[in-house]
Amino acid sequence: MHGIAYDPIHDEFTVPQQFGQAILTYRGSANGEEAPARVIIGPHTQLDAPEHLDVDPVHNEIFVPTRYGAVLVFPRDGSGDVAPIREIRGPKTMLNGDAPIAVDPVNNLLIVGGSAGHGQVRLLIFNRTDSGDVKPKAVIGGPKSHLYAFGGPFAVHPSKGEIMVSVRGPGPFAELSSDEAYVGVWSINDNGDVPPKWTIGGPHGILRMPRGIALDVKNKNMIVSDKRLNAVLTFHFPEVF
Repeated sequence: MHGIAYDPIHDEFTVPQQFGQAILTYRGSANGEEAPARVIIGPHTQLDAPEHLDVDPVHNEIFVPTRYGAVLVFPRDGSGDVAPIREIRGPKTMLNGDAPIAVDPVNNLLIVGGSAGHGQVRLLIFNRTDSGDVKPKAVIGGPKSHLYAFGGPFAVHPSKGEIMVSVRGPGPFAELSSDEAYVGVWSINDNGDVPPKWTIGGPHGILRMPRGIALDVKNKNMIVSDKRLNAVLTFHFPEVF
């Protein structure tokens, strides 16, 4: 699995299961060989090897990007062969494959990754309740943004209106290591070819293949996992909090 989301309101965590074509939700206190509390699975779900997802515990929804360029939205408490309650899909959306995704339930936004071609990617920002073939309300990407391949899931800090993104470096060997890998921070109000407000990493930095990001808001820390280093690193980053 390449994604996991924790729901602090209902004390549950949800993961995509590629081989089972399913979305699994477990109790937060699950331990050992415990069955999921709920499983979304079946032909009506339209799931196709899901890799990423995010949970909106405020509005009780699960957002799942697909490999064929769509975002499916399910009820958080859905179980079995349930159809999405709405979908974002179509040429206007600019969605073009499974990528990291994050929902901001406070500012009612949905942030989805997308390919921009020529080795670059972009952030597509939608309204949380968008449905159908809708244009993003904003698109962040371009040479100044230094957005290359995404490292892993995004983190969103709604009260500050910020998006934290792990970015692998450019070039064909970015999967191995890169001196240009970093974590960048953008505003939810950014649009166009906008560089990040802050970065961790870059040339001579410690990061090589950053993946997941978690926020420790109380202590003003950003926690980053790095696949190449096989490590979890904690950065004290009061500026973003």
